[in-house]
Amino acid sequence: MIFEGVIDLKNYRENNLRFNFSLILLAILCAGQFGFSQIQPELATALIKMGHVWCGVTANGDKGSFEYRAGFFPNDYDIIAIRGQELDAWAGTGFRLAATNWQDPVDPDSIHKVAIYGPTNDYMRTGKVIVPLTNYVRYTYPEQIINFNPINLEMFGTYDPSKFGEETYDQIVEVTTQNILGVNIHRKILAWTQNYNDDYIIVDVTFTNVSEDTLHDFFINMESNGVNAFRSNGSNPSPPSNERFNPTIVWQHYYGGRVGDSLRVFYEYSADDPTIAGDNMGAPVTAQGGRLIGAKFCWYSILHASGQPYDDPANDRDDFTQPKVTYIGTATKIPYNDASDEYGNKNYWAIRGGYSKYWPMIGDTIPGTFHGGNSDECGSPDYSAFPAGTRSSPNSKMSCSFGPYTFAPGQEIHIVYASGYSGLDLPTAQEVGKKWLNGTLEDPPNLPDSRTGYLPSNFVFPIDATEMDLRKDRWVSTGVDSVMKSARRAKWNFDNGYKIPQAPPPPTYLEITGLGTGVEIKWRDPDAEAMPNFAGYRIMRRLSAMDTTFYQVIYDSGPDDKATDHLYVDRDVLIGAQYYYYLQAKARIADDDPLADATTRGKIIYSSRVLVPNINWINPPHFSQTDLTKIRIVPNPYNINDPLLAAQGWTDQRGIQFFNLPGKVTIKIFTENGDLVQVLKHDSPVEAGYYFWDMITLSQQVISSGVYIVVFQKPNGETAFQKFLVVR
Repeated sequence: MIFEGVIDLKNYRENNLRFNFSLILLAILCAGQFGFSQIQPELATALIKMGHVWCGVTANGDKGSFEYRAGFFPNDYDIIAIRGQELDAWAGTGFRLAATNWQDPVDPDSIHKVAIYGPTNDYMRTGKVIVPLTNYVRYTYPEQIINFNPINLEMFGTYDPSKFGEETYDQIVEVTTQNILGVNIHRKILAWTQNYNDDYIIVDVTFTNVSEDTLHDFFINMESNGVNAFRSNGSNPSPPSNERFNPTIVWQHYYGGRVGDSLRVFYEYSADDPTIAGDNMGAPVTAQGGRLIGAKFCWYSILHASGQPYDDPANDRDDFTQPKVTYIGTATKIPYNDASDEYGNKNYWAIRGGYSKYWPMIGDTIPGTFHGGNSDECGSPDYSAFPAGTRSSPNSKMSCSFGPYTFAPGQEIHIVYASGYSGLDLPTAQEVGKKWLNGTLEDPPNLPDSRTGYLPSNFVFPIDATEMDLRKDRWVSTGVDSVMKSARRAKWNFDNGYKIPQAPPPPTYLEITGLGTGVEIKWRDPDAEAMPNFAGYRIMRRLSAMDTTFYQVIYDSGPDDKATDHLYVDRDVLIGAQYYYYLQAKARIADDDPLADATTRGKIIYSSRVLVPNINWINPPHFSQTDLTKIRIVPNPYNINDPLLAAQGWTDQRGIQFFNLPGKVTIKIFTENGDLVQVLKHDSPVEAGYYFWDMITLSQQVISSGVYIVVFQKPNGETAFQKFLVVR
């Protein structure tokens, strides 16, 4: 929706310009005194990077522009990273506040029929921060050494365990802003690494009327979708352009508007593109074995919404009928009949339920509420076949409005919601897609509806969908169950004061080294071992960084696995292949833990994977030996398109590997005509008989196709010759 305020604040603009000039002057003075590292509070940002939902937080609650992919962006962990380029509510962005008969704070004689304002506007161009942004994390990255090289990464928050009490979240971002209507907005964004609660973040918001006037017909409006986001899955290997997941082609649904609904959840999921033959719901990539790269749901769930403004937090009561208004659509496409609108304002008409009444939700809706129709219940296989739907510029938002409130000075309103990303896990999505492609897919077990699965009973599948397509779509529909399970856990988390079982801390020290004897993994984690419910460790390993390979457990110990220093040697490795490792501490939730929800009691929880960034791979070397005739060159011939190379992880680099080398040897590479190409010095501190060459010449060029001669020479002058062939 477009930000709009039906007011004329000439005086306010002039005063605000003077105020902004004062801020600029103050910033210049501060820069001179403290250095240019100071930043205007309204422009500060923070990153949430604890679980599957990564979000950028802008201090002023406005748009942002966040990039997450440099260095560490683990595709197998299935992360959504919100770019912040829209006013989506993922981390408390974009709240729009609306009121009627609003008195201009600059001109007391001016009363405005309706005013709607977001965090920034023409009069407060960067917003107004009252309490500056803070960003604290419970744990920090371990001291990490990979192949003798320290890995130094900047932490995405301030490490300060003292900021965390009995609540078990692992990151907290806080900031207080002020809306032009005279309302302070205090945001707390909370994230967990605990693996049963790491697919959502919680946004806990308190609105306080700090003005001198009562705000009438007061609404809080927010919107969200999953369009402006990076997804870690579906990028390596990248699908063909005609098979990429399009996050604008989605079904959208609100559960919570009908009598008998038990939660308040807005979610969206992959729809079929009606302009393309067949059924591509779930975004199957036929060029990559059929794997589904669009089998996740973006969602938000209301955990608490004040029924009435309150003076004392003890009097705050959740009202399940809030939000009173929900609707979906592209803002510019929302129909508007101004002849029947007493305020003459399209935005306020939609915010207070006009559009929802124009296109209402079917069924027995909760009295006194105005819930718009769900696109997946519109009776059409076309995702855009509803009043505010469009194919030409699809960016349909899931919008909701809390109110109307009569909001007196000094009173507060409390709204809490979870933003999440749930659905089929990657191995299941790959297996479902594979069986769909080869025609062996069966339906998921225990479906609530044998025809539509977890989708609405009147859901219309694509006209040209085959039986295999329908089974695939029913598998995608099980994401609804995943969303509801996560939303229930988030509600439990809030209801129990954010004191669900705590994830164990990651290791304080981790060293991984490729040796001739295998891959040595050393670690320390005294804090995890001090936990009363410590349950041991597990080590996971994957071959290559491709989306289509997943971590496998290679070491899994019990609660007696305690030591000052730990060592595990992985000997079951392919020499020279590309391996990644994770090490996690384990803790067991008690069977009778009153703070754990029933679905997690008695289960194992793990320390966070995102707090052990394994951005460096290990190429296990080979024992050294002294016989030059036993040296081997692999692959030979070299062909970058060889599928065996991809199978061993050589998807993001080219290379020639030398095996069975002496511990110290000089390697000279010549063309068939005798021109020197490169000189390599192999001098292994661990007596490894392996060397990897990136095929770059002395002149920094990639070698071309042809036959090459290699001369191996020991320090004592002993020499041997071999050839290898490069084919492109």
